[in-house]
Amino acid sequence: MGVEEIFSLEDFKDSIPFTALGARTCYSSGDLNYLLNDPRIVSKGERAKFLSKLGNYKHFSVFAHSFAYKDLSKLPEEKLDSLLEKSLRDLPKYEKARILALKLSATNFKSHYNPKYPTVIGISLRHYLERLLQIDEKIYLEAFNKMAEYDIPIEPLGSEDNVTLIGMIKDYDGYAVFFIDNVSRTMTHQLVRHTALNYSQRSQRYVKEDVNSLIIPPSIENTSITIESVTKELLAVINRIKNEVLDSEMKEDIKNNIKSRTDKILKKFSERNSINLKELFILNDQLSQIVYDFAVYKGKVKREDARFILPHGRKTTIVVSGTLYWIKDFILKRTDPHAQWEIQDTAHKMKKLLENQGITF
Repeated sequence: MGVEEIFSLEDFKDSIPFTALGARTCYSSGDLNYLLNDPRIVSKGERAKFLSKLGNYKHFSVFAHSFAYKDLSKLPEEKLDSLLEKSLRDLPKYEKARILALKLSATNFKSHYNPKYPTVIGISLRHYLERLLQIDEKIYLEAFNKMAEYDIPIEPLGSEDNVTLIGMIKDYDGYAVFFIDNVSRTMTHQLVRHTALNYSQRSQRYVKEDVNSLIIPPSIENTSITIESVTKELLAVINRIKNEVLDSEMKEDIKNNIKSRTDKILKKFSERNSINLKELFILNDQLSQIVYDFAVYKGKVKREDARFILPHGRKTTIVVSGTLYWIKDFILKRTDPHAQWEIQDTAHKMKKLLENQGITF
């Protein structure tokens, strides 16, 4: 309802590259440094083509990482009148702006309205593009070409280990974009329950899991328990399946990588009669990995189905964005001592990065 008449593509120009970062995170196994040098993110022409491709696929979620606020009381009164029912046109301009802001917040998914700023509405580029598509697909597709006109570099605002604050808006209730790397899917399953935020996560459908590894919880690292008489049996199963995989038709470099990775594990544990719990986790992960390889390369099973065998503890990468109002809500809940250790650690790092930017809690 009127989003395209109130906002323009230019309103989102400073944060359009964040959408490309979110999208590339979905389809790449690279770290942040790799992504920040990816032409589909840093080259305005390549970025426009990449985002246009996503537009053709109607992959709207990544465009939620670009956000803008607008005070509707600053619009011309005739514009407000054109977007409201005739019965409301005799109201004071401020009241018209307030009503329109409420209407937009009620009819646009994950828009943001705070009664503290009664005439202000915050929406994402996703809302804008979805509205363009409803009006005219040609205009919608042309918008991606216009994105090439904006060449705003991504300049991260700070990092705490594996958490980086990519960008931030401080106006009104603000908006922040985080890049979080080397966390488990167990953690991100908890994270995405905070549904007011927006997410773009590394895909196991499209990204190879051939060299991914497992997050080992501190409680597993620190335990002293051991188990005997299972190592040789596990290694024998891994080796048997490895030979079946190497008998498959695949590129030579893939075959060499599988052989090198598996032989390294076989050699490491070949003389062991007992293993501790951490090592059992590692061997179980490698067993899952070689079964995954067997499904993909021997059985020609799609990665999206083969991934069902992979542990939830596998490392992943995720881009998280949202208003500061809702990010603070997440941080409040997940810095609680009862929160699971990994998501608690992430929330504390996010909080510190925001505090470094002058955001108070």
